[in-house]
Order: sequence, then structure tokens, then C-alpha cells
Amino acid sequence: MHPTKTHELRISFRDAPGKRAAQIKEDVKAWLITNDVNEFVEGVLEGIDVDHEENYEGRDFYVELGGNNAPVSIFKYSLESLEDLRSRMTPVFREGVDFSMHAMDTTVWLEGWKESFKPFATERFWIHPPWETGPAPAGKVPLVIEPGMAFGTGQHATTQVCIRQIERIATRLGEDFGKVRMIDVGTGTGILAIAAIKLGIKSVIGTDIDADAITAATENARLNKLSLRALQMSVPVDVKLPEADAPPYDLVVANILIVVLEKILDDLVAVMKPGGTLVLSGLLVEDEGHMTRLARDLGLKLVERSDLGGWACLQFTK
Repeated sequence: MHPTKTHELRISFRDAPGKRAAQIKEDVKAWLITNDVNEFVEGVLEGIDVDHEENYEGRDFYVELGGNNAPVSIFKYSLESLEDLRSRMTPVFREGVDFSMHAMDTTVWLEGWKESFKPFATERFWIHPPWETGPAPAGKVPLVIEPGMAFGTGQHATTQVCIRQIERIATRLGEDFGKVRMIDVGTGTGILAIAAIKLGIKSVIGTDIDADAITAATENARLNKLSLRALQMSVPVDVKLPEADAPPYDLVVANILIVVLEKILDDLVAVMKPGGTLVLSGLLVEDEGHMTRLARDLGLKLVERSDLGGWACLQFTK
């Protein structure tokens, strides 16, 4: 089950000598992304009076939420991880940045998803949150996802395009898909790994550097009445794993932002079997040429690409 408390590190901005608050904020966001902190929220809702019968004409909610200077918040179950993040950021951002810690009941965080997370279909799946209990459409396999603190409800285009690619691979391989050994790097909620298991794969592990993602992936596997090996790590190149989980893998999947993919691409290739498949997503269409060149330099061949909503998914073979 999810922990009962959710913690927030709120980062606020003000003008500093020689630099405006908005620029400091952009510097902080860039630092977070390059340090693998990709899930953050801009703006706070405290003090905003929302009444659905009120006339909103003339109100600028963007300004009320802070506008360009709106705070940035990172939410985690682990208070210790947020304190560690703050301790690493404090020496870097000495002026114009204020840090504060807050806490809420996890139920409050999850309640916030109920208006935005609605069921949707892919070719094979009916993906829905646990509070939507209606029957799946005919011919669709139900897949339950509760977001928790992790990325990957399936609603974002980069996750959907990756699921569709896995579905295509499963369709082509037929019964042989069950023999594939797979690793889902940056598993988040576990949605891609869980989808692969439901499509027939018997050997799959998910990895993520974020402890909250491991909690979410494990819980989502339980909600789907199956078991998923979710391990807190990146790519297991120099990590000793039990033989059943150890590389090399037939199928390596990584749905991660390009700034991270660039860092770990060598490791992703290293854990692939010769002739194996690598599926990459999390990159914008305009970045796919750059990623294809990096992959080609490592001995990979692009065999298929697709896109959705401006996000690309690339399939390579080794």
C-alpha cells in the first residue's frame, strides 16, 4: 500500500542581484532535469477560491498561481529523499531561492487525480484508475494504474506510443512473445512492464532510481493481480542479480527524457542480447534524428518508428 504521508519540497523564487526570479526558476528547473528529477509541479493552489458557480471573467489564474515566478514543488513519499535533494541544491542556489517542506495525507494527493485521470483504450488494453470500476469494452484487456508519486498513468503521449509499440511487438511474435526476457528501465508506475506481462511475457523486471516508483510499480502489479520484480537501480550493468533477472535481455524498454537517455544509452546497449530489441521513448519528434545517430554509433539499427502528439518512439535492433 502507499505510505500515508506525502511530502512536498517547495522551491520559491525572488529577484537576486543581477538576476530576475523568472531566470533563477529556469536555472533551477534545468538543474532538476539534469539531475534526474523530472516530475515537479509549478504553482500552488493554496488561497485560490474556486467556486464552480462563480463568474471567472477578468480573473487570471496563471497570475494568481504565481505567474512566471510560481514556486516549483517536488512531491515524494520519502522525506529523507527530499531533504537530501535540498541539501544538494542549497550550495548551488545561494541567492533568490527559498526552500520549505510541507506534508499532506496521501489520500489528498490521490484525490487530485480523480478529475484528470479517465479511462482510455489502446489496441489491446483498457487502462483505468482503480476508482473507475466499470467493465472494459469488449475485446480489451483491463489494466489498472494508480499513479501515486510516479510517472506513467498512460495518459501522456510518450507512454501511450510506447505501449502501442510493445503491442505491435507482441502481435508479431505471437506465442514466442512469452519467451522474451524484458527489462523496463525507468519503470515509474510499472505500466509498461505490467502491460508486457499481460501480453504474455513471463520474465520481466522493472528498474527505477526513485524509491517512490518502486512502491507505485509494486502496488500496481498487486492491483492487477500479478507479480512484478521492481528494483531500485538504473541499468544493471555492474550489479549482480539472480540469474533469472540478470542481463542480457531480448527486449529493453526505456521511456525516459532524452537528457537521461543520452547518459545511459551505452548501458542499455550493453544489457541487450545480440539481435535483441531496444524501444526508446520520452523524446520529442525533433530529437529522434539525434538519438538515432547516437544509437547507430553504438551498433544499433533503426527498424521502426512511430509518434503521437509530438513524441516519438524508436525501435532498434542490435
